[in-house]
Amino acid sequence: MKTKTFDFTTHKYKKVIFTIDSDYTELVEAVDLEYTKKGYDLKVKTFLDAEEFERFYDPDPYNFAFNTLNPELAESCSEVNIYNPSKKDYENYFLD
Repeated sequence: MKTKTFDFTTHKYKKVIFTIDSDYTELVEAVDLEYTKKGYDLKVKTFLDAEEFERFYDPDPYNFAFNTLNPELAESCSEVNIYNPSKKDYENYFLD
């Protein structure tokens, strides 16, 4: 089985978008996570540096959300997408 690797040479952070069921909106807001609503889902955005990413990453969405967010949100995590931050992300979130 080939292990997926992520390059941190160009960017110090990875933008991670977790797809969570919208039934968890109150919890997402209570723990002050940034999100957007898409249909019946919440897209929860986080940024992880290389150390955090190595510590939290798991190819299974449930485990990755469990490690990064919390066990309750992990229960409804159906998908995870990993991106390099955009220029706008660097400006808005002071990533450097």
